[in-house]
This record gives sequence, structure tokens and C-alpha cells, in this order.
Amino acid sequence: MSMARSLPETRHIYALQGRDVPVWLERSARRSVGLQIRQEGLRVILPQRFPLQELDAILRQKAGWILGKLDALAERPAATPLQAGSPLEWLGEPRSLSLGHKRAAVTADALQLVAETTADIPLALQKLMRREARVFLAERLDSWAARLGLRYGEFKLSSAGTRWGSCTSQGTIRLNWRLMQAPLPVIDYVVIHELCHLVELNHSHRFWALVATACPDWKHKRDWLKREGARYFAW
Repeated sequence: MSMARSLPETRHIYALQGRDVPVWLERSARRSVGLQIRQEGLRVILPQRFPLQELDAILRQKAGWILGKLDALAERPAATPLQAGSPLEWLGEPRSLSLGHKRAAVTADALQLVAETTADIPLALQKLMRREARVFLAERLDSWAARLGLRYGEFKLSSAGTRWGSCTSQGTIRLNWRLMQAPLPVIDYVVIHELCHLVELNHSHRFWALVATACPDWKHKRDWLKREGARYFAW
């Protein structure tokens, strides 16, 4: 098998702080270990030649974070069945779902979807949100990068189940397309947060001080997302 291709996942059980956690391991061409929280447990993506025995130390070090994310995911509201007329937020403003359109669009009071039945709604809604996010979030990223005097490498959309954004050491910034439901000031906080990781790839005092230069009330927006953001995943 080519080393550039991923190998199939294998399921394991790891004991983290006295709890048994299902862990799916996958080998890929990436250079660092990746951790992804899923409803059914933890997904770990390992470089092809990464020694498996070194994973224990990483999981023990990250145990608090892993368990906290798994608990938060478990507490998330059950998925809400969507139908024509269902309310949904768009940039923090109320909209309703409208079906049967030939082209998806956002109007002053509705999200018009290329969907005929309720079963078609989730995918149609995701397509609309991703399409709009690809342009809108890139514009916010460029705007704030210019204001902060920073340059990022690449922008990608994220479908992460528990993270709003991420920034790699190579300067790639990912933003969750579900942010299109959030108010603009909250979106900007996430954008600023990830841009500041270009300077400080951590959450040190220096990092938060940098965030505060562009977003003085970042604590309020961070807490708002923790308190209110779960509903944006409830479909």
C-alpha cells in the first residue's frame, strides 16, 4: 500500500482517568498526531511511522481535554427534526426554512433550499451553509488579517463536531461552516482567535493579550459560544 494513503481505522479501548474510552486509530501521511472527538469516542490519526507505544503518554496528557469534550458532546441537545417553516438562525438573525426552490438562497426572512422533502433538508441546508461560508468567512478572515497585519497560509472549511476553528503551524486556518448561524461579533471573535494563533500557537497569557487587542470582550464572546453554541449543531 502506498505510504501516502490512509490505513483503515482500528478500534481500541484506553483507560483515561478511570474511564474506558473507545479510540479509533488510523495511520495517515500527516506529520503529527491528530485527535478528533466523535459521538462514539476518540479518533486518533497517527503518522505512518509513529510508535504506538508513545500514544499512551499523549492520551494521558490530554485526558482532561478528551473527557471534557466527550462529556460536552454527550450533553448536546438531540438532533432537531427539520421541516418546512422550521426556525434557524443566520448570522444571529431568525430565518425559516423554505423548500422546493431551484436554487438555494438566503433572503431577509428565509433560507431557501433545493429540497423537496424533509429528508432532503439536512444535506441541502449544509450545502447552502457551506457555499455561503466559503465566501463570507474568507472575507472576514482577510479583513481581520489585514487589520492585525498578519498573513495566513490557506483557508479551509471545517466540519469538526466540537471545534469552531483551528490553525496549524503551517498557517492553515480552518473555520467551521456552522458559524454562519452565529452573530457577526461572535464569528469575528473566532476569526481573530485563529489568526492570533499565527503568532502564538498556544493559549498562553501572550496569546490572550494579543486577542484582546482586537477583541477586548473576548471572554464574553467565548463564554457565549460555550453557553449558546450547542444549538448550532442540533440538526
